[in-house]
Amino acid sequence: MGSVASRWLVPAVVVITGAAVAAGMVGRTVYSRPAEAKGAPVVASSSVGPLPGTAEVRLSPDAFTHPDRTAVQRVLQGYFDSINSRDFAAWRAVVSARRVAATPQAGWVAAYETTRDGGVVVQRVESDVVSRRLRVLLSFVSTQDVSKAPPSLPEGCIRWRVVYVLVWEGAALKVDDAPESRVPQMVAC
Repeated sequence: MGSVASRWLVPAVVVITGAAVAAGMVGRTVYSRPAEAKGAPVVASSSVGPLPGTAEVRLSPDAFTHPDRTAVQRVLQGYFDSINSRDFAAWRAVVSARRVAATPQAGWVAAYETTRDGGVVVQRVESDVVSRRLRVLLSFVSTQDVSKAPPSLPEGCIRWRVVYVLVWEGAALKVDDAPESRVPQMVAC
């Protein structure tokens, strides 16, 4: 019995090792960084320029390693561009069907009529494969009339840290409304 077990030990080790190597090669291919992400990773800077900052959505070094970073950057760029240009139709194109259904145009226009967002940095992206969604931690600066600021922080300039949930609708990534998004951190600039 001992000789039969030892006779199968070497082929079993070879098969297991081969499977592990193949899995590693597949993982490297799947999770390698595609070249199409815009820009280079950024590190938060302590320098202060004109607020709210650049309109370009940028990625931290951590977010830059996520395999969906290009789609995340693209959808968030569309999201913030639509707010800054007061373009409700463009906003509808980058948010989930559920969010569109819950947001009347008049209320959206009134909420964002003085808002200007910038300095957007995607800090981290976490995948939830089962729910087909991404949790995105981002920071940004918004300027607005004080009357349009959140009641809990009536300021003309606010620094935000918030989690946005992005969902896949078909082949497109969309900004969704989720409980994680409803508890942002904010401080006056």
